[in-house]
Amino acid sequence: MGAKLGQNNVKGEQTKNAILAAAEQLFAESGYRGASLANIAERAGVTQSGLLHHFNSKDELLVAVLEQHNRDDDALLIGPLSMGGVDVITGLRELIVQNSENRVSVRLFAVLVAESTSVDHPGHDYMKARYDRLRNRLVGALSIGIQRGEIRADADLEVLASALIALMDGIQLQWIYNSQVDMGAAFDLVASALVQSMTGGATAA
Repeated sequence: MGAKLGQNNVKGEQTKNAILAAAEQLFAESGYRGASLANIAERAGVTQSGLLHHFNSKDELLVAVLEQHNRDDDALLIGPLSMGGVDVITGLRELIVQNSENRVSVRLFAVLVAESTSVDHPGHDYMKARYDRLRNRLVGALSIGIQRGEIRADADLEVLASALIALMDGIQLQWIYNSQVDMGAAFDLVASALVQSMTGGATAA
């Protein structure tokens, strides 16, 4: 009895993961509004009632996809943020190049960011919170550069963090349209100017 229950749990988890993967792909291709539960279920290889057994609505499924994306995002950001100071910039550059290996994830984020500007979109609050959280985390990591003497004491780290986020998102958006865009080179060019504006006059520790 216990073994059978365990097998059912494993199968249920596999089905749930298949639904999440299918939803991620279809949200990336068609957006939240363009993807239907029927199409997601078909791609996942389950019935629509089977899908609804795991997720009660499309809104709930979107939240689950965003939460998974957030966990993956956080895991990737640990490295760059742990460097502190101007080394954070190098870490973000490596991250954006690494992202080129997962086109579905990058496209999903770009599509949902655009859709979620509408306040009635179920992803709106998530995206707002994500940007606030990421900006705060970047400011905290960059502030170590002031302690080290790498960044000017009067540097506006909020502005720098916002600019870095805009740089990353903007480059990745262009890459979605044209995979020949060299994301690393584009990031280097603009990031170096941003860093220079914040480090001029700083004294190395």
